[in-house]
Amino acid sequence: MNAPIALSARPTFNRRRLWIIASTVMALGAVALSAGAVYVFSTQPQQVAVTDTSGVAHFNFRVTGIPVPGVVSGVKVQATWNPNALEHAKASVTVPLKKLSTGIQLRDEHAKNYLGVGQHPVATFKLDTLEGFGKLSAGQRAKGRAKGIFNLNGVDHPLNAPTTLALDAAGQKLEVTTHFDVAFADYKISIPGADPRTDVTVAFRLPTSR
Repeated sequence: MNAPIALSARPTFNRRRLWIIASTVMALGAVALSAGAVYVFSTQPQQVAVTDTSGVAHFNFRVTGIPVPGVVSGVKVQATWNPNALEHAKASVTVPLKKLSTGIQLRDEHAKNYLGVGQHPVATFKLDTLEGFGKLSAGQRAKGRAKGIFNLNGVDHPLNAPTTLALDAAGQKLEVTTHFDVAFADYKISIPGADPRTDVTVAFRLPTSR
């Protein structure tokens, strides 16, 4: 009587053991797949949030027919961007107008007065969107447009500026250059004897990691 009972119990034990082994394999497989997924996502370019204060703005206008080139150093940029999705980049650019220099101190003071620097010491640009850019690979240069709001003399005005982006060969620095015209009347600025607008070039470099 005992022998048949022992024989009937053995297949049940084997089935249970096979079930445990199968479950273990499935669990290990799930862990492996999860680890693989984490690895895949972790190798994608990450969103970069950086601040840089080494940018420079150059301007050039004419007063009574005389060219007056100038520069503003210490342009501050706060940006969030991903080299694989540049159209979603966000940025704020701050130009410290108190650092405006034309090479002649008295002329600098006059220019600052006309620009309302006493009440509005900075000009700012808030980026809404980058158009014409997609993915930017190391060593690549691309051209598009930066659209947003430029604030000068306390006045907001839309700005649509041609922009060039260049990522260095090592993929470690993003060089940004933009060139646009500023029409003084748009910002309630009047400079006697000056051209009604001036061209401005802003350039800066951003690291590709925090």
